Amino acid sequence: MTLETVPVVDVVDNVYDNVVEQWILTSTPWPVLIITSIYLLIVLKIGPKFMEKREPYNITKIMMVYNIFQVIYNGFLVLWLVVDKQAQSYIYNHSCHPIDPKKNPLRMGLMLASWAYLFSKVVDLLDTIFMVARKKYSHITFLHLYHHTGMVLATWFCIKYIRAEQGIVPGVLNSGVHVVMYTYYFLAGLGPEVQKYLWWKRYITRIQLTQFVIVIGFLGYLFVNDCEVSQAYNVLWMVNVFVFFCLFMNFYIKTYIMKPKQQKAAEKEATKIATKNGTQVTNKAD
Repeated sequence: MTLETVPVVDVVDNVYDNVVEQWILTSTPWPVLIITSIYLLIVLKIGPKFMEKREPYNITKIMMVYNIFQVIYNGFLVLWLVVDKQAQSYIYNHSCHPIDPKKNPLRMGLMLASWAYLFSKVVDLLDTIFMVARKKYSHITFLHLYHHTGMVLATWFCIKYIRAEQGIVPGVLNSGVHVVMYTYYFLAGLGPEVQKYLWWKRYITRIQLTQFVIVIGFLGYLFVNDCEVSQAYNVLWMVNVFVFFCLFMNFYIKTYIMKPKQQKAAEKEATKIATKNGTQVTNKAD
């Protein structure tokens, strides 16, 4: 097995590739580099400094609109594949052996979907901006920053230089996860009366972890079977997704396994101390 890129999309004269070269965000690396650089500068330096002596902003309504937008936008990306039977047939039959890009009638649709996915990753950066505005600094972890910046840069690189059609499957899966995730955030924003029914928060992380396993399995299948696709893409994303999996698994263990155990232990110790103190008071009274 070699890492050479099979020429699935190395047709620079193809009209579709020329169109991609002219699209916003994909024409040069500067837009995404500037966006991610400003993003990191705001969330790590400028934002916290600006908020230092200010109260957290109440942006609940803005976030509700944002969450609805994310649900609709990502839902549209998923719906595209669900509704388009031709796209489903193509992915099922040609994931390992793609049609020559010059002869593929779905070529433009696949590239448009890829660009739409890249745009969604740029929009995702607003998550962290909202955290800064609300002074939720504990949520801005290495996992969070690596995931958001990494997705923008890696997706841009793949659209710009690799243009691997097998990326549609992980992209649609990820969009589906975002539909579930932002639906939860929207419902949670409706207040305590709704929040008490949202028992399934931990399952969002489980869904994300399951997504990572499926993506690694899918790309691994294309890799070990010498499929006529970009093996550079497969290796890049298998490594990247594996890192995501490790970071998310670490988050899940700390948040949903270790933390509850620590809380129960603390409550048990507090009860023990209270009982002991109560006994001492009773003995003194006697």
